Amino acid sequence: MSIRHFDWFKKHETEDELQHKLSRLYGLACDRLAMKPDSSFISAAMAANPEEARRDPVRRLAHHLFTYKLAMPSGAWGLLGLGLLHSVLQEAAREDGKKPAPVVIPRTEAHDLNGLANRLLLPEVDQKDVRRAAAFVEYLLKAKGARGFVKFGRNMGVDGSVDAACRAVAGISAGALELKWQDVIRSGTPEKGPVHLVLWVARATARHKVLLFWFLLANAVQILYAVYVPLWLQALFDDGIKTGDVAAIRTYLSYLTWGFLAASGFGVLLDYTIAKLGPRILNDLRARMFRKINNIDARELASSDSDEIIADFSNDMTVVEKAVIWAVPGLFSKGLMLIGSVVVAFTLDTQLAIATLVSLLIAFWLPRSFSKRAVRYNYERGAEDAKVAHIVKETLLMQRVIRIFGLRDLQAKLFTGQLGKLFGASYHQYFSSGLVGRLTSFGVSAAQLLVIGLGAVQSVDGDVSSGTIVAFITLLLTIGGAAGFIGAQLPLLIQGVGGLERVQALLGKPDAAPDPERPEDVGGKVHSLRFEEVSFSYDGSAPTLDRVSMTIDCPRRVMVVGPSGSGKSTILRLIENQFSPGSGHVRVNGVDMRMLGEKQVRSLISLVPQETILFQASVRENIRMGKLDASDAEVEAAAKAADIHPLIMSLPDAYDTDVGEGGSKLSGGQRQRIAIARAILHDPQIMLLDEATSALDPASRVAVEETLRKVTAGRTVVAVTHDLTQCEHADLVYVVKAGRVVESGSHQTLLDADGVYADLWQRSVIAGAAEGTVPREQLLERLRKRPILKDVPEVFLQRLLSRMTVETVGPDTVLVEDGKPADRLIFMTQGEAQQSIRLSDGTLMSVGILEPGDSMGDYAALEGAEEFTRVVARKACHLLTIDAASLRALLAANADIELHILTALAARHEAMMEHYTWQKLQQQAQPQ
Repeated sequence: MSIRHFDWFKKHETEDELQHKLSRLYGLACDRLAMKPDSSFISAAMAANPEEARRDPVRRLAHHLFTYKLAMPSGAWGLLGLGLLHSVLQEAAREDGKKPAPVVIPRTEAHDLNGLANRLLLPEVDQKDVRRAAAFVEYLLKAKGARGFVKFGRNMGVDGSVDAACRAVAGISAGALELKWQDVIRSGTPEKGPVHLVLWVARATARHKVLLFWFLLANAVQILYAVYVPLWLQALFDDGIKTGDVAAIRTYLSYLTWGFLAASGFGVLLDYTIAKLGPRILNDLRARMFRKINNIDARELASSDSDEIIADFSNDMTVVEKAVIWAVPGLFSKGLMLIGSVVVAFTLDTQLAIATLVSLLIAFWLPRSFSKRAVRYNYERGAEDAKVAHIVKETLLMQRVIRIFGLRDLQAKLFTGQLGKLFGASYHQYFSSGLVGRLTSFGVSAAQLLVIGLGAVQSVDGDVSSGTIVAFITLLLTIGGAAGFIGAQLPLLIQGVGGLERVQALLGKPDAAPDPERPEDVGGKVHSLRFEEVSFSYDGSAPTLDRVSMTIDCPRRVMVVGPSGSGKSTILRLIENQFSPGSGHVRVNGVDMRMLGEKQVRSLISLVPQETILFQASVRENIRMGKLDASDAEVEAAAKAADIHPLIMSLPDAYDTDVGEGGSKLSGGQRQRIAIARAILHDPQIMLLDEATSALDPASRVAVEETLRKVTAGRTVVAVTHDLTQCEHADLVYVVKAGRVVESGSHQTLLDADGVYADLWQRSVIAGAAEGTVPREQLLERLRKRPILKDVPEVFLQRLLSRMTVETVGPDTVLVEDGKPADRLIFMTQGEAQQSIRLSDGTLMSVGILEPGDSMGDYAALEGAEEFTRVVARKACHLLTIDAASLRALLAANADIELHILTALAARHEAMMEHYTWQKLQQQAQPQ
């Protein structure tokens, strides 16, 4: 969202006018958040990013407020940042100085906070979603205050988890908080209830006209029989039995008999039509859902929870199916039967009929509020089901890691905790749904007793005949049966509404941009691939790519390298045309890729991903995915080119061997070679390699890299890698850092420049140490470049390295704990770790990602020094470590070196202590 969405800021305002309006905006934001304005804050915000300040001062101010003043993670920016900004701008734009009315949205839009938070992190956001966020921010500030608002945002984390924030602030799930938010909205907009599902089924049924005709006919026959039976019984008693008229008795008995036979026959027809109509409606819906997940916008899909989508196809479709097959047809039939019976009741006796009608209206009105609440509880139950499915799926996928690291108890604890939440959601769902049916049945039973009592009084007084009483009792039985059935089916219907609402939320996600009406042609061979001032952002705040320009003359072998999170893989996604640039162009032969059309782009490009997951099919069919009409000979030729043919022939069924789920029957190197064969069969002009060998062991990596060099000869290759040894064979290397191309050139040219690439190369030297693939001299050279070891003699480095041990730790291992003594010096050789600082309220704020080549515990050389940050492994990590006692003993044996290192460390430790003390004081000045 930019200031272009608001008229309050004008493009040609003077600097004084702009400062005045920014001051007003900042003052209003501080007022909302119960903070004391800082006179220097606006100038500091603008100075922190002058370019953004010139382009969008409002965004710069708001973003600085969130990241600096409130210490909010990036995941909170969309929902809380844009929401607060929209809400405050509504007030700032008022010239009369009065408070604006609260942002009002329909109650039906006060849901799906997780989806809303994810969408608002995209580069382009819907203003309707921004308005929803503003309404939520106003609710949150009113319900939990400024302190609750800040706590909510900090607990959202970098991934924008609303559920974690809800539990931290309110002690309830996101679904439960949505219910509370909905309860305070008084928009007058009706909520989705059972009628919504019935109308949806009616529209879906209309597409199957023949089956619909037989369904309606069968219902008509059954309803006519049900409403005529009381009339025939009245006539049988009053005109036949009472008067002894045998002919009348015979006539009405024949009506009852033939009616019964007709109703039974058409009942079988009704069951047949429902059995065919229901599955057709549901398959139509499943087909729409499957088309949606194939056509959904890539950024939307990346921000969606795959477990929730899977739950839509399983749990949600199950409850919708029960509602469509059992509840809706029964409610239609019994509802019409109920109406017909009441109409007949008026022909028999007006007083009894009025009493029946009033009693039924009360009976069906009683559970009205409970049914809406039950629908909402059902929606929350669906969300908890998805989380259970996620834990089960994760446990299956990670079973090897779970067993190796002894994580069974941890996973069991997680699962048990989630079962507790599922129990709470299920209890509310079933109890509220059951209460709806119970209240309905209670009301109908009370109506029956009332009418029977009234009829008995009238019969004694001689106001009605015995035949009328018999007819009314029959009607009441019909009405009671129909009403009881409706009451029993309401829980199914309510569950179906919740399931349908979640399915429709999936169907409502945006599709990818359609192909141009007249796609342009690249004109044969690809001779150039260019990025022209390309910018892109996933979360709508800091850009992942910032004005990236690259020119590749094809065919060439190009490597894209840089630190984690620098935007390397995003470059590949843009070449794939999965994402569109926020600004700038990606061009092939001078044509913007968005103008080429899906079919042409796919014909030009192939991909070998980092982790290959195969389809559960034969080896042959997995390779043939690269070209669906390929012959067996072409498939085998591709396998031979990928050096996988001999291995395939050794499998039990050769090319017809099933690879298992995800390719589980094959090794990582074998799966990767099948992916290479698939890419070769596709015969692309541009081959994309996304860390194609990083998941392999060293021997397999070398072999696969050799195969890739062979099969990509003569093609354009764009490869993303952390393994810089591959760059020695590249024609061109682009170095990306913080979303920008900072260097480009050949491997040797970049090493000679001694810049970012040279630093990455030295890091890769340390990263190879754990595998024994790096010469000791290169490792010593890299250690010498560490700040604390700079200018020390090589003999000391030799001794230090000889005393260091190799460690391997799993994900989530705490490597450094803040507030505790620095007990060891650590060099990371493989993996990735999260570095955070602890704020005064106990929450952690991320300050960086540590990668291979980074060090931790530098202060271990200082006696009694405490760590300032907490470091936790994000992935499995290989480490070179030395404990504090051994390090100090080594230093003590080298007095000059000890003085040099300890002097530098002491000064740095003192500076860091002042820095973090200042940060905590700043945080304490925020709203309490």
